[in-house]
Amino acid sequence: MGINILADAEALSHDRACISLGIVSDVRFIREALVDIFTASGRVKVIGAVAEFDESFDRMLTLRPDIVLVDTSFPSALVHVRRIKKIAPRLHIIALALADREDDVIAWAESGIVGYIPRTAGLNELLPILDATLRGEQPCSPRVASGLMRRVAAGWSPEPTSEPLPLTPRETEILQLINEGMSNKEISKRLMIGLATTKSHVHNLLGKLGLNNRRQAACWMHGQEPRAR
Repeated sequence: MGINILADAEALSHDRACISLGIVSDVRFIREALVDIFTASGRVKVIGAVAEFDESFDRMLTLRPDIVLVDTSFPSALVHVRRIKKIAPRLHIIALALADREDDVIAWAESGIVGYIPRTAGLNELLPILDATLRGEQPCSPRVASGLMRRVAAGWSPEPTSEPLPLTPRETEILQLINEGMSNKEISKRLMIGLATTKSHVHNLLGKLGLNNRRQAACWMHGQEPRAR
């Protein structure tokens, strides 16, 4: 059934020296391999490995894991991460197998993750990345670090403003493609970015412009050009 809760609250209370970990992936061999790898380390207690964001996931959350790994290939994973952060804001969510590209990392960072394991990471890097995340650290490429710095700098404002937030160049590009009638799938192919990343950009730009849907975005384009930052 894709559900594997491996611990209970009483057992965890006696072993808090370990990192307690939950895993979400709809790929069975990934779940099973990660359970074996982390369990063999002797420093990680995998409390659950589930295939869906359903009752089994909610049960896993009640065990209060230190970290939840979310497979980035999971359908609508970004949407689920945003929902989870609203109900469990202190939960450490790490994106698993994330492409180390600026757009992808920023999209996932905006959803609420505290760190990520890049697709290029080796097995011997998994545990050090978990440790680093709990210390508030995240290894990443210089290009990604620079992109995050630019995003933070561009988003800083000393006083609140009622004007729409400025769009990033990528959001501006996607808005223009929405105006051309492209679907999210078509946009992701045109820009060669992940579908989940595209959906995140669309969600963000609609929020910045105070719009509810793509049709409104297209109408907005005819009245005012977006301000890219």
